[in-house]
Amino acid sequence: MTNSAKDIALSVSLLALAVIWTWLVVDTIRPGFSNGDIGPRAFPMVLGIILGGLSVLLLIRTVALRRDDSGAAGVGDVDAMDEEATARWGSMILVAIEIFVYAFLLQKLGFLIATPILILFVLVIHLRLTSWKTILGMTLGMTLGCWLFFEKLLGIYLANGSWFNIG
Repeated sequence: MTNSAKDIALSVSLLALAVIWTWLVVDTIRPGFSNGDIGPRAFPMVLGIILGGLSVLLLIRTVALRRDDSGAAGVGDVDAMDEEATARWGSMILVAIEIFVYAFLLQKLGFLIATPILILFVLVIHLRLTSWKTILGMTLGMTLGCWLFFEKLLGIYLANGSWFNIG
């Protein structure tokens, strides 16, 4: 499968996911207490719309590049492409594991404990940061910043853990 065919398949899949996501948001989340635009469904709805828009942009870009392409296939180093693909799969699997672990920790430990654990892991493992001042500052800053913004400023309740109830 060529890169353009993969991009088309990806964009169509993401567009379908965005449509299903947006439909489920409208179908399952109540609009809120008043008839205002901002309510509990606003943020998930915006995420679905952004995903749909980006997938349409990818589809348009891929079709336009495919039309401009003269059809000449590039010849590259097959071993280098295989290594690159393997590295991408490893990264994607690691991110999927992180998402599942974060969901589990969020339920058991709550936002204020699970989030710095995830941020610390991402900074050290993915970004390979070694400065502990930077790691500590970003971990605490992002966690407390999100907590202050969502919990205190917007009044959105963040997850309290079933093992620990902090926040």
